[in-house]
Parts: sequence; structure tokens; C-alpha cells
Amino acid sequence: MQDIDNIAVVGGGVMGSGIGQVFLQNGYTVSIRDIDGDILDEAEERIESGNYGLDRAVEGGYLTEAEREDALDRLTLTTDLEEAVEDADLLIEAVTEDLSLKGRVFQEIDEATEEIPLYSNTSGFSVTSIANAVSDPSRVAVAHFFNPAPVMPLVEVVQSEQTDQEVVDLMEALCEEVGKEPIVIDDAPGEYGFVANRCYAAMREEAQKVVDEGVATKEQVDTAMEEGYNLPVGPFSLAGLGEEWD
Repeated sequence: MQDIDNIAVVGGGVMGSGIGQVFLQNGYTVSIRDIDGDILDEAEERIESGNYGLDRAVEGGYLTEAEREDALDRLTLTTDLEEAVEDADLLIEAVTEDLSLKGRVFQEIDEATEEIPLYSNTSGFSVTSIANAVSDPSRVAVAHFFNPAPVMPLVEVVQSEQTDQEVVDLMEALCEEVGKEPIVIDDAPGEYGFVANRCYAAMREEAQKVVDEGVATKEQVDTAMEEGYNLPVGPFSLAGLGEEWD
């Protein structure tokens, strides 16, 4: 890991800022690029004082005030892709979950970088579909962090048949170094989602069928899954999911 010091993140939204914060808290220099300056302002605020930000880490005893200040000193926010990747040892893309947009972004990244490993934080698009946008697909893999990235341990590291093994090994080791739990899995072109989201989507679909058939209420389904399978929350309790399915 001694060769990795500078990390570029493309996309300054919730996931991009969260991923950037993970590496800032662990001593890395991070550049976050977004085309929208207002989004970068929000990213800075989220990293500094958001619900899972550095201020909360200090309050919880996970960081000292000096470590917080040092982390912020290692953060660069920019609308200039060339500036973001100038000294980058690797890059993580975290733009909106839109395949055509990711393709355009990776074409820009390909033109602005040489040789460094490239990772997408996509929650479900195949590595193959994203890697097609770059001239050397062997340097592309998925590193799917879960939200909120500063606290959720799982990272799905997804490889295609074209991915260089060193690119996979690097992200696996990096995740372990920053306290994450990586699982290395194979690409599944034609399917949306990897392990966690595909399994959870199947549970959500079946849960809705149970309710639609009048077998149980949403509250009873949640109780059954929470108490029967020790899930922290049932399928209808998760982040307003019940309202989305009404």
C-alpha cells in the first residue's frame, strides 16, 4: 500500500463525498471532482459536518481535532478533471447511476489518465459495460461502497474477464487497510446488481407479494424478517421503502 497516496474521486454527491471521506480519515490525499461547484460545496459541508462527517467522528472519539484538521487539509475540491487526476494513484468514479453518463465520464477519464487503476462505484452496472468506454479495459473494476460509505463496511469488488488481477488485488488490499470488508466477485453482464442488491431485491419482491396476497401486513412482514432472520430492519422499514411501494 506504500505506493498509494493520492486518490481521485469523480462525482461529488453523497457517495463520492462519502468515499472521499473514508480515505481522508485514513491518511490519504483526496481530490474530488464534479462539474457543479454547488455540489462540491455540499460535498465539503457533508464531509466536514454531515451526519457521518468528520465533526461527528471527533464527537464520537474516532478522530482527534488535529486529525480532523489534517484530513481537511488533504482534501481538494475541483471542477477541473485534469487537476483532480494530476497526481492520482487511482481513481474512483461515483457519478449518478446512469450507464450512458458513466460511459461519457469514463471516456473523459481515459483521455485524462494513463495506466492508473480505474474503479466505478456503480451499484449494479456490469464492469464490462463500463470498461467498454476506455481504451484499456484491463485497468477497470467495480468498487461498490455502500451508503453511508463512512460507516458501512461492505465493498463489492467486481472483476471482469478483462480486469488485470493487480487492479483487483489493489482495491481489496486498500479496502482492508481502511477498515472495510471487501468481497471479490465476478461480473455478471446482463444482470443489474451484484450480490447484496440482487439478493435484497428478491426479498423485496417476495415481501410485496405477501402483502398483495393479503397474507400479512407490511408491519408483520418487517417483524417476521427482523425477528426471524435477525435483520436490523425489514424490507418495508428500510429508508422509506414502504412509501415508495404504496
